[in-house]
Amino acid sequence: MAIIHRHRSFFMDERIFSVSEISKEIRRIVEEYIPSVWIEGEVTNFMQSRAGHIYFSLKDSSALIDCVVWKSNTSSIRFQIANGMRLIVRGDVTTYGAQSKYQINIREIRTGGFGNLYVAFEALKEKLSKAGYFDESRKREIPRFPTRVGIVTSPTGAAIQDMLQISRRRNPAVEIVLYPALVQGEDAADSIVAGIRTFNAMNNVDFIIIGRGGGSIEDLWAFNEEKLVVAVANSRLPIVSAVGHEVDYTLSDFTADLRAPTPSAAIELTIPEMSEIQSWIDQFEQFASRAVLRKYQVVLHSMESAQKRLNSNRPIGLIRQRIQKVDQMEMRMSLLIRQILRNRYSDLENCTQTLKALNPKSVLNRGFSIVYHLPEKKIIKSVNNVTVGDAIRIEVSDGSFDAQVGGNNT
Repeated sequence: MAIIHRHRSFFMDERIFSVSEISKEIRRIVEEYIPSVWIEGEVTNFMQSRAGHIYFSLKDSSALIDCVVWKSNTSSIRFQIANGMRLIVRGDVTTYGAQSKYQINIREIRTGGFGNLYVAFEALKEKLSKAGYFDESRKREIPRFPTRVGIVTSPTGAAIQDMLQISRRRNPAVEIVLYPALVQGEDAADSIVAGIRTFNAMNNVDFIIIGRGGGSIEDLWAFNEEKLVVAVANSRLPIVSAVGHEVDYTLSDFTADLRAPTPSAAIELTIPEMSEIQSWIDQFEQFASRAVLRKYQVVLHSMESAQKRLNSNRPIGLIRQRIQKVDQMEMRMSLLIRQILRNRYSDLENCTQTLKALNPKSVLNRGFSIVYHLPEKKIIKSVNNVTVGDAIRIEVSDGSFDAQVGGNNT
């Protein structure tokens, strides 16, 4: 009754309040009259800021309330909070005037199990993992220098605007082809699958990006549906999954060839800046120049070696050398033959002189004669070889004549 009275007296006052003043008054009333409470619900919209504060919502079948855990209280949490978990929390009810919302400043957290979506997520994840959809061996490289990129996402969301802006800044030469799709709701998975199949049929892009901005586990559920995971796995074109915030993981992330933490990061990871391309071109040009120079030097050295071999082994020069060698051999042989002939002639002269000196007939010129016994013409060497009356022949230097032995002469 005190609260109702307070509100009546407050609004009965005809004073005009500013928006900030009325927000502060509402916060004062909430914090003054609602004590610290225990609340149980399923986690959704989980996010952790760079400063270390944790934000999420707790929901049940009909309502949702925002929660915040300030960094000073996060050290007491002994487990990892994830979308789909059931938590029991204790905290103070307060308001966030900047957005006219109320929230729970959490002081204590206990686990309460897992929600239905989280259980479904884990069950399907295990099934698809066993089927090999998440195997690293089946993932393909994203083309390093794309010219056309296909994006399957909502045409009205903030994600596509950020992606287009970053793409234009990094490399305006890359063409972005958008397939407008539903990214939330009952028909979202079918819409995204249709986009993947369309790009595969047209085969007019280098790879496909599927994604959307952050949201609750319910908002992102289309990217956890089995039909979409199968379409991603069966795509002939490489696929980049860029769903939600950095802490959000979907089954499409595990199946895709590359997982980007956010849609903006997908562009950062896959579209190189013009300066990077120019740097790569410069490096390639230097590499090519060095390669051509090395090849030129190798060819030049080979030509010089061949020229040297040709100069030393020219056919005409080689033939001339062989002719000269033959001439030299011929001259040496001619000299050798003449020398041999002279030696043989000299030997012959010596032999002739020796034969002449040893020839018995040569002494006939000096007044000697040779006496033969007739008729057998045997040389008579002793007086004992003849008797008186034997016929003999006497040979002198200019002829011979016959005679008869007249008597013995001892």
